[in-house]
Amino acid sequence: MRRSSNPSTLPNVEERSRDIEPAVRQRLRWFCAQPSVHARFLNTLSLLEHIGSRKIMASQSGSGLGNETLRHLAEETRHAYFFKRAAEGLAKRALDYEARNTIAGTFARAYMGRLDAEIARALGEGAKLALPYLYMSFIVELRAVWLYRLYQTALAEHQAGFTLKSVLAEEELHLAAMLARLSELDEGVAIRVNRFCALEDRRFRALWDAIEDECGRERLAAE
Repeated sequence: MRRSSNPSTLPNVEERSRDIEPAVRQRLRWFCAQPSVHARFLNTLSLLEHIGSRKIMASQSGSGLGNETLRHLAEETRHAYFFKRAAEGLAKRALDYEARNTIAGTFARAYMGRLDAEIARALGEGAKLALPYLYMSFIVELRAVWLYRLYQTALAEHQAGFTLKSVLAEEELHLAAMLARLSELDEGVAIRVNRFCALEDRRFRALWDAIEDECGRERLAAE
């Protein structure tokens, strides 16, 4: 699997997340051994991808919409479908995005919505139109690649029957394309990426804490 070597991108997330990585790995392994809860986690990932695709459509629907953005939109929608299909395969029933079929779904929505607002506010009203979309997508996909790599390891260990390799490959291509575009549009890209990664790190920790809390309740209920 190809890994990013740019010091301002994925390693930024890896370093910030070093302290929580063992707990995240452990929880991902636990999901793989709990089919019903695993289905809800997969459905939460589908929700996050779906929100991402909706944000692209809402913010990039003008006449300047280009091929690369359309491709990104199509792939994010396909990722939402991929996770939904895997979730329903485990649950053996249709799943909507209501709370009973997700894990910390309210926090997942807040993660995306609040981070989007914080990035837009930091860029200011005078920012080039493409920048909020590009930065939001870039920062969220840095996290997605970090999480999906850990998740892929857990899936392989448990012989889960599906793989994230194609999703990861597309996310990594998105990162490269968006970083190139951001570098063209913004001379301060390295500084902004570092700042926005810090914002995302706080939001992700809040989301993961909510996931851990809900999984703790699931474990107690099972006992």
